[in-house]
Amino acid sequence: MDTRILKEQELLPALHLVWEVFAEEVAPSYSPEGVEKFRNFIKYDNICPMFRRGEILFFGAFEDNELKGTMAFRRDGHISLFFVSRDSQGRGIGRSLCEAAAAYCAQVLRVDKATVNAAPGAVAHYESLGFQAAGEEQVVNGIRFLPMELAIDRAAYPSAGKSRTPLIVGIAIGSVLLLAILIFGISIAVRGIGSYMRERHSDVYEEPYGDRDRHDYGDDFGGHNRGEHNWDDYDGSYGDGGALSGLESVPAYEAGDLEYETEEQVYAYTDDEKTSMVVDFQVKYPQINGLDEELGTKVNGALKECAMETVDKIYTNPSESVKEGVLASEYPALVSYVEYKISYINNEFVSVIFQDYSYQGDSSTYYVDLRARNISLRDGTVYKVKDIVNTDGAFMDEWMEGMKDEADDGSFLSELSREQMENALKGDSQGGVYVANFFADADGIEIGFDFNYEADDPDDHGYAWVTAPFDFSDIREYKTNSAFWDEID
Repeated sequence: MDTRILKEQELLPALHLVWEVFAEEVAPSYSPEGVEKFRNFIKYDNICPMFRRGEILFFGAFEDNELKGTMAFRRDGHISLFFVSRDSQGRGIGRSLCEAAAAYCAQVLRVDKATVNAAPGAVAHYESLGFQAAGEEQVVNGIRFLPMELAIDRAAYPSAGKSRTPLIVGIAIGSVLLLAILIFGISIAVRGIGSYMRERHSDVYEEPYGDRDRHDYGDDFGGHNRGEHNWDDYDGSYGDGGALSGLESVPAYEAGDLEYETEEQVYAYTDDEKTSMVVDFQVKYPQINGLDEELGTKVNGALKECAMETVDKIYTNPSESVKEGVLASEYPALVSYVEYKISYINNEFVSVIFQDYSYQGDSSTYYVDLRARNISLRDGTVYKVKDIVNTDGAFMDEWMEGMKDEADDGSFLSELSREQMENALKGDSQGGVYVANFFADADGIEIGFDFNYEADDPDDHGYAWVTAPFDFSDIREYKTNSAFWDEID
């Protein structure tokens, strides 16, 4: 475990982590206006100039070169943007970052206290870290908070000049942190994994935050108070009992007599030599052990290829549009973070879902994509939607109703004719806009689209992907003669 000051090329991933925790656990309780205000503040090209001037500092906690949590603070010791990934909450992560920041405040900044504007629901947490109230509860611009401070005994920390190891690289904290993929948009699952809202073309890190006094960001972003969260000071310790979303919400199935073992592989690459752009890949994918050599090569190759699709597109074999985007961008970024879930596996079939978050040249435009691989463990056949269901009139009626229910929008997909939708499910993506996907899980099968609208497309309802759920018993009414149905328990 390494806890240290972040370098500039690590700033964008830190902001991704901030946004992900905020989007999953805080944003649902705030108004759209409040979410937009916070999003504008953490834009990369709003934060980056302050970072370069040294007005704001970021600590990051790493394990195996993966960012696990972050805390930002001003040079006067005021804490802001204190976030820990969801899966790491309740494990001392906030305390570890706070201790590292306190040491830096004492040794380098030479300040005697750290301050924070704590939301009501965060007060007890900060008290457990040693903070005490520094005034009465206040409401400023509708934001309710309690000023708190932590006294720092500078004598308790050795002089940075006498330290054998520079503080910015030498502070090691023993706590275990877990990366909650550094994600870029609000994740709202309308029904389980059925739909995923996106901000693909919303320029999350595009424009500076107006004429804001750059020294006031800590105090002003205490949170849009509609609950007990505090944007500026939120450390990810709330909402542990909330509903699951994204891949976590998928009810996975694994046969009890499974003959194979699955092993996680990670492709990780960060180009630390490039200071003018971010190049960062963290791609996870499963491999299945126990298959015969030829079949194993076929199955595992298909899984890896699916996981690495964006890396191949933007880095290994970049398109001209990607190259142009990098050259034209003030803040270029080539990023792909991929998580997966084995949603269904028995001895004859496996279904794997991949969720990919990426920047494909320019840090002002991010992408959220769903991909799936459904593979026969008998012969390595990769199944498509058109292989498993007859897209006749009855199926299309039920599927279209399910898609609109998932999107909670009666006009959803109205830009397509019925024939176009059916063709898209069969593989005609209409220029790459509607990519058909399906996956199996413990409850049944979900079928839908990964969306790739162009910027400002009026038909874009803000979804990265939507899938309609079918129970196993219901969908068999529409099944084909594919061997797929013999392989599903």
